[in-house]
Amino acid sequence: MTEGIIETMGNSLTIIIPAYNESKRILKTLSEIDSYITKKSALNLIKILIINDGSTDSTKEVVTKWIQTNSKNQKSFEIINYMPNRGKGYAVWEGFKKAESDLVLYTDADGASPIEEVEKLLYWINSGADVACGSRILQSENTTVEMSFKRRFTGLIFHIILRLCGLANLKDTQCGFKVFKIDVAKKLVRSQQCFNYSFDIEYLFLVKKFGYKIKEVPVNWYHVEGSKVNLIRDSIKMLFEVLKIRFIYKYN
Repeated sequence: MTEGIIETMGNSLTIIIPAYNESKRILKTLSEIDSYITKKSALNLIKILIINDGSTDSTKEVVTKWIQTNSKNQKSFEIINYMPNRGKGYAVWEGFKKAESDLVLYTDADGASPIEEVEKLLYWINSGADVACGSRILQSENTTVEMSFKRRFTGLIFHIILRLCGLANLKDTQCGFKVFKIDVAKKLVRSQQCFNYSFDIEYLFLVKKFGYKIKEVPVNWYHVEGSKVNLIRDSIKMLFEVLKIRFIYKYN
């Protein structure tokens, strides 16, 4: 990827970061994004929306203080707060609604995929894709993925379930690092039915249904301690939501 790819593409970008009780992990991610856009976006083409999804810890206070006192690009950062907690899919939906840029990226608050990886996705958007999805499953000599066996195994089982339900057109639907063209994002929020962890699956199903082009791209991804996802409990919840998605779009 070339230096200054964001400027040369001429596209504005909104980065959406869903955050639920992330006071201990999010500042490192925000600082890395702040440094990145200082180097890469002299034209101020990047906006960061932190969606505080009903956090009960000090996420609101920690992020607000950081923006006011530590950010080099203070005007690029905005925190959106609401109560109660409504789910990651709702937070992304809220961000998509508010985005006014050409492109929208959502990424996790833990920064598991370094922000520099966005250039790989932007390259494919610039090459004709409508949606570019980071993948921890696709392999490349230029990428490293650090994932526990338990997470890999659970992901494999879940992918098999998706295939049986006819909803798996990618190898990794759950990587929280995806770029959408704004017209795609706006169309998705008008149709979205699921607002928890399975929202990724619904998005990808709708993208395929609407005839948009998807590109899956291998990205660097590193395990970060502190995840609030319970692999057993949340996988069961996601299974029921997958069946819900299948039912909704089969009979409607």
